[in-house]
Amino acid sequence: MEAFRRVSRNVRLVVMVALLGSATALAQDFVSIGTASPAGAYYPLGVAMADIWNRNIDGVRFSAQETGGGVANMNMLASGEIELGIANENIAWDASVANEPFSQPIDFYGGWTMNASYALVVAAANSGLRSVSDLAGKRVSLGAPGSSGNVLGQRLLESQGVGEGQYTPVFLGWQEAADAIADGSLDAAVMVGGQPFPAVESLAVRMPIVILSFDGDRLSESEGFPLVADTIPAGTYTGFDEDGDAILVRSIVYINKDLSEDLVYEMVKAVFENIPALAAAHPSGDQAALLSQEQAAQLDLEMHPGVVRYAQEVGAW
Repeated sequence: MEAFRRVSRNVRLVVMVALLGSATALAQDFVSIGTASPAGAYYPLGVAMADIWNRNIDGVRFSAQETGGGVANMNMLASGEIELGIANENIAWDASVANEPFSQPIDFYGGWTMNASYALVVAAANSGLRSVSDLAGKRVSLGAPGSSGNVLGQRLLESQGVGEGQYTPVFLGWQEAADAIADGSLDAAVMVGGQPFPAVESLAVRMPIVILSFDGDRLSESEGFPLVADTIPAGTYTGFDEDGDAILVRSIVYINKDLSEDLVYEMVKAVFENIPALAAAHPSGDQAALLSQEQAAQLDLEMHPGVVRYAQEVGAW
């Protein structure tokens, strides 16, 4: 009888340990990605990725979480509330070095580019303006107050030798700025968004336009987040027959360092094998791209080993 009791106790102990292990496994096998408001691109893209992963990866439950956006996502990565989060690259860089609004450095891995915006400076073709350095003494819109154009525009002008006090800053919304250029009350405007940008399109159909050139090396050497120069292709706008200079601002998926290499490899593989599903969720979904080794180095971004493994496999690293 005593032997039976000992066996019974041992069986119960094994069952309890197994149940505890299962509960722990379940807790570890739930992965959440932080997005933003449903009105933007992050949320539908996050939902689409979670759906892709749930259909292609067994044993893990994925979900997209509505959040306050990039700043919130970086803080939630730090606290462990989410395992992945989408943010603009400049926000993540500020998080990594504890610039405001972050109070301490946040540690994370880089993932992949989700989509991209571009900052450019547009003017009327008959204005005589051709480069950002020509804007000394001119009226320049930096976007609505609080917009990304405020920071990016000021940085760009300063990097090209046009500092504060050397031009007249104006703070107009994108379409307001386009209208002001058309009626001659504004010389140039910083515009930030996906391409083609509706406000620039509306201006280009009314008058010939020029996208002002700038020295990309001087921009990249300017103090602060390492901004990257890129190109707006000729033909993007009516009558626009030359490539134009722009600042590339990427939204990137960032990853908690606790996620395993094998799991992240399966996740990134599933994403890039299902790009049409992302594009169906949001028009910018087909912009998803792997970061190159050079791009990661420019951002001083430590990439997740699972992402690197996949990038090497497809020849992107």
